[in-house]
Amino acid sequence: MVSDVAQIIGLVAIAITLYFASQQTKRLRQQVDLANLFSRYEALNHASERYDNGLALIFQRPELRPYVFQRKPLDLTGDDLARVLTVADLMAGAVDYALRVGARFPDDPSSDWTAVAVEMARQPVFQALVQEQPHQFPDLIRHFVPGPSEPATEV
Repeated sequence: MVSDVAQIIGLVAIAITLYFASQQTKRLRQQVDLANLFSRYEALNHASERYDNGLALIFQRPELRPYVFQRKPLDLTGDDLARVLTVADLMAGAVDYALRVGARFPDDPSSDWTAVAVEMARQPVFQALVQEQPHQFPDLIRHFVPGPSEPATEV
């Protein structure tokens, strides 16, 4: 009789212990999910800041804007060419990084920079940059393949 009571108390204790362990596991999972979300947003914020640095350079040199956003042919030489390629490098690096982070977390639609990458692929300055240094933009370069109705732009 005493051993039956002890076994019942032991089973109740095990059930209570398992319940609390499951609650701790659930909270730990929530904490890990929150930490991952925070890390994802930090990474995307970093990409956004890098992109904004390129925009700041365009603000300082507004004559570069048509080359970056309006598909103006790359007809620059010397320092102006170096400047626009530097701006393009900053911005392309930021988008490449954002695409890489987004690929790691596909469940988050806010991490999709695909539209920016596709538009970038249409700009002659980015085409020239990616052709010159394709190894530096492994995630971005996938968007630089011309579609069936869009021929590749020669630079």
